[in-house]
Amino acid sequence: MSADPFLSTLRISMIFSCMFIAARSDFQTLSVRDMHWKIWAIPATIILVFETASTNSGLANLLTISAMIAVFSTCFYRIPELRSFRDWQREQVALSLIYLIGIAGILLGGIEYSDTDFVDLILGDESKETMLWWGSLGAILTMVLFLAAWKARIIPGGADVKALILVTLFFPSWAFIPEQMYFSGENTFRIPPSMALFLWAGASFIIAAPIIFLSNVARGDVSTAPDFKMAWHATKKPVSRIKAGPSWILTEVAGTEDEPRVVNRILPSNPSSSGSLQEELERLESMGVEEAWVATKHPFLVYLFFALFPLLLFGDPMAYLLK
Repeated sequence: MSADPFLSTLRISMIFSCMFIAARSDFQTLSVRDMHWKIWAIPATIILVFETASTNSGLANLLTISAMIAVFSTCFYRIPELRSFRDWQREQVALSLIYLIGIAGILLGGIEYSDTDFVDLILGDESKETMLWWGSLGAILTMVLFLAAWKARIIPGGADVKALILVTLFFPSWAFIPEQMYFSGENTFRIPPSMALFLWAGASFIIAAPIIFLSNVARGDVSTAPDFKMAWHATKKPVSRIKAGPSWILTEVAGTEDEPRVVNRILPSNPSSSGSLQEELERLESMGVEEAWVATKHPFLVYLFFALFPLLLFGDPMAYLLK
């Protein structure tokens, strides 16, 4: 199955808009409203249903979309309890229908595509319906994996997980991304697009440290051993210009009242509120400190947004390692 050029352009434009708005909100306020993800899930679902139906990909593939929506819904709603079905409201009834349709899609697909040759599946030689259904099943498992990582605090940010699951809904498999957008080379096994996005974002997060360090060196802010320790994740700012915002002050006044001393910490010992921030700045000024190390809070969602570029240009980073 090849991606429809118009729908692919529409899908890519929407995911960029969605992720940009979310990343901007998370960077400025350190939060993203749940309604943001719910609203953007609507066009993602409509496009996916329309494309699946228009390509005659089979009833199983169409119904399995509901299973993806069901997994996505668990980010915001509890799974309806059968024991209290008499007390269900419209919300619980609607969710139950979504779950039932999704289960029907998985069961029907399991019957229709049970005799799949997995070697041909990996090489891309199976029928488009078979590849699409197994790709959708992989998307569902990817969503569940992200949810499990969130519950286990491996991925601590709820907005990060919701973004990754929504990306999975936009791009359940590589069949929904135009081939000319990335250098695929030979047909090889590829992890799901949202998992590839997570890897690209993680790589960007790691690369950010040496970039911050080199920028500090270029400004002449690395001259002592303590500076070397701090320059990888923070920047120096004049104390008079530090204001409340999405950042941590890492230069603090420690010790006793009789013997205070200025220390630089990797992480803040006590994240400041606006009131305690002013007190901390006054203590630094009383110690004669003119510049302090400040770490800007970079939500992982920002890295996920920028990771969309290598995802669409280069595809799966694991594919290059497996060649």
